[in-house]
Amino acid sequence: MTAATRRRATVLGLALATALTLSFCPSADATLASAHRDTVPEVTDLGPTSFSNPGPYAVGESTLKLKTNKAPVEVWYPATPESVVGKPEASYDMVTWLPDFLKKILPEGFSLTYPSGGVRGVPVADGTFPLVVFSHGYAGFRDQSSFLTAWLASWGFVVAAPDQHSRDLTAVLGQKAPGKATTDIGDLRTTITLMRTQDATSGKRFFEHIDMKKVAAVGHSAGAAAVEALAAVDPRVDTFVSMAGASVGAFGQDKGGAFNKLPTVPGMIMAATDDGVVDSGGLVKAYAKLKEPKRLVTVGGGHHAFSDLCEVGAAQGGLLAVAEAVHFPISDKLKALASDGCFPPALPPTEAWPAIRQAVVAQLRHVFGFDTSTAGLDGLVEAFPGVVAESKSAG
Repeated sequence: MTAATRRRATVLGLALATALTLSFCPSADATLASAHRDTVPEVTDLGPTSFSNPGPYAVGESTLKLKTNKAPVEVWYPATPESVVGKPEASYDMVTWLPDFLKKILPEGFSLTYPSGGVRGVPVADGTFPLVVFSHGYAGFRDQSSFLTAWLASWGFVVAAPDQHSRDLTAVLGQKAPGKATTDIGDLRTTITLMRTQDATSGKRFFEHIDMKKVAAVGHSAGAAAVEALAAVDPRVDTFVSMAGASVGAFGQDKGGAFNKLPTVPGMIMAATDDGVVDSGGLVKAYAKLKEPKRLVTVGGGHHAFSDLCEVGAAQGGLLAVAEAVHFPISDKLKALASDGCFPPALPPTEAWPAIRQAVVAQLRHVFGFDTSTAGLDGLVEAFPGVVAESKSAG
């Protein structure tokens, strides 16, 4: 990579970071209030766009590790606006997840960074907050959906996302992924236990800041199937949001295992109209199998409407163009997975993000009892014309 190219990449990174920082202006309609022991933003005029604006909290970010396999766990959390003033926003570098043998073929100093939405080293805001565990997709990584995970923190949630080593980007590119034999459920259960320990241990950053009686699980693609199964077997999980779930409606895909069970807690399934990886019709069938109360929301876009991946390296033609430029080998199957929804005619992911943020935040707040009405979930099709194709509920 030439010095000029490195300068352009640096400028791009700064521009993205600045843009994301400016987007995190707190919503004018939200104030802080204590509810159900938690310090959550109180919305005075709840509606179908209330959470498409950022919440009143700034966002802190830190990295923990699971004790079982030393997998990193990225944590986004509520912080005070004053604590982040003058401090740089965190970012992630895609190179982090490349196997060592692939890192060696990259030009010296090559990086591909994207802002991850938080500020490192700042204290947690006063109060106690519900926990959300996030599960990334196949060939994904813990930061892959920071557009949503950081957003949730601005609305008063602590979000913990582990690298799932059995199917993360490192494993897949290193050809070590064992197919269906993943450690998804164990990783997520251990993450919940990790955060419980953090909340219970004096001197830890999250000491007495997490409400372990309110736990949600959110996932994308293979991670969506994982949180469905997690919600079915872990009584600590109160609700789940499945985005472009790789279950494809086939609850019962793993006879005798966690994936053979239907979750009984409230859940929301999200699909994308132009998803070329997971058939949205299959997700409609999955919704039909769920027990009530349940909700289905379909948005425009492709598989990566629910991740950052289409935006990472976008100014350079996207991840695949960058890979080609540096002679990085990627299989045709992985190319299709990595780019689904990134190019026309699919709706640009950034245009779907406000609706996705709204639906997820509103779902969690309603299930946890912070919003007793469903006004944050009603009227999504009308509120996001051309973006939300369908929204329905039962129970």
